[in-house]
Amino acid sequence: MKNSDISVLVIQQKMIGDVLISTLICKNLKLWKPEIKIDFVANRHTLDVIRNNPYIDEIVVFEDHFRKDKWGLFKFLQQIRKKRYNYIIDAYGKLESLLICLFVSANYKIGFKKNYSSFFYNQTVKLKRVKENGLQLSIQNRFQLLEPIISDFPKNSEVEIHLTPKEVENSRERLDSALGKGKNAIMVSALGSSKNKTYPLKYMAQLMDIAFQTKQLPFILNYHPDQEGQIEELINLLKLPTQKAVIKSLTPNSLRDYMATAYHCIAVVGNEGGAINIAKVLKKPTFAIFSPLIDPSGWHSETRNTCVAINLKEFYPEAINYSQHKKISKDPSKVKELYKMLKPGLFKKQWIDFLNKLVSD
Repeated sequence: MKNSDISVLVIQQKMIGDVLISTLICKNLKLWKPEIKIDFVANRHTLDVIRNNPYIDEIVVFEDHFRKDKWGLFKFLQQIRKKRYNYIIDAYGKLESLLICLFVSANYKIGFKKNYSSFFYNQTVKLKRVKENGLQLSIQNRFQLLEPIISDFPKNSEVEIHLTPKEVENSRERLDSALGKGKNAIMVSALGSSKNKTYPLKYMAQLMDIAFQTKQLPFILNYHPDQEGQIEELINLLKLPTQKAVIKSLTPNSLRDYMATAYHCIAVVGNEGGAINIAKVLKKPTFAIFSPLIDPSGWHSETRNTCVAINLKEFYPEAINYSQHKKISKDPSKVKELYKMLKPGLFKKQWIDFLNKLVSD
């Protein structure tokens, strides 16, 4: 078989951070054999983070409504089954991606080893549970999926986002207009993707007040339009000088706009999630507050005072059992109780040290 004839389908649906990390599968395959053709299945709301990615030849859009629209899902599967691949790499491993593996022909179907996996895959790999060499588990496990194909090839762990020069220029012009030429701001991931991933607003306000006292820099708040009410609640909890430092006119109006705006910010802080993951890829200092349900080892590699993660287990080890996260996530009152334990005073010194490092830079 010629290299140019090799085709791969990579499946990674759902969240922005997952999609970003899974582009490493594509990148390493292309570094191994540039002639390989790679298709990538992703949800529409995540497409902005893979736009212009040189390691993906074609994006296959999995519409969000397919989860409820069974007829739409069936038509999608009928359409995609017309293609044939040499390899399918399923980084998602949920019902929708399993159905794709079932419907689409491929010589090799690779996924994580689970009790049902032999029905959908003919090659399985084990999920790693412990970090090695300081590399976060989400990356290590994507590399596991490459083992059946390029086991001996050295892996590149640098995730990429490809903004255009025009996007970068336009964003800088907006910031210059609102802040003054060349001025900096702190991007705040003010709300998580759900209540279970959102630090209490009262605590977030305290952190922002400390940040303004320390840095005297403006804030840009990143949030979805349907979260406007919660944002107003957060702003009302801020001290008056901090309120005035929030630049509403710079609120990103799309994922692509967020990326271009974050590119010019001095740091990105707040709830751990897609926004923080994007900031890391853009080489921005980050200060991430993890949900009590999320094990930081999967999504974080610590760089002192530059890439910081805060999680409740660090302060109350006995309060957290990550193996019970599915059960706990169904009890919002329990999650709220755990979040309340993570008071800003516990990590105030880390927060100020992080901010002061930004000043020294």
